[in-house]
Amino acid sequence: MIGKMLNLPFKVIGGVARAVQASESKKWADLAAKDAASAKADKSMDISVPADFDPGPIHVELAVAMTALKDGCVVDVSDIPAPIEGVLSIPLKQVGIRIAELPPSATVVVIADDPSKSDEVVRFLRHRGLDETWSLTGGTAPWVAALNTPGETGK
Repeated sequence: MIGKMLNLPFKVIGGVARAVQASESKKWADLAAKDAASAKADKSMDISVPADFDPGPIHVELAVAMTALKDGCVVDVSDIPAPIEGVLSIPLKQVGIRIAELPPSATVVVIADDPSKSDEVVRFLRHRGLDETWSLTGGTAPWVAALNTPGETGK
């Protein structure tokens, strides 16, 4: 009888410890499931800038973009990038997340199938301090046309 009474506190403590352990295990399993779902989710960041932000002139011609391909950086933000060798492809949804991939001291020319997309990205990048960021006039169409024109190198 005395032995049972002495063991009773240990049984109670053991039961409480098992309950706490089960609760903690469930909490960590739920957090792991949430993290897995978050990792699969589409990662995007809002790249809007204040309406009163004035980026100044933002368009450049094809010759400047081709020079930037050699001396700076050309970024294609199209969903389906143009087949231009040496161009960094960053989908529009990922620009805010992948901004660190852009060289801060080089000329960056942004191209897109839709020129309004590249204009939006340039406004965002200039708002973030990348002042030497430009949008190719006409989108990727002039560049692809130059690649397909006989006598043009395009590179």
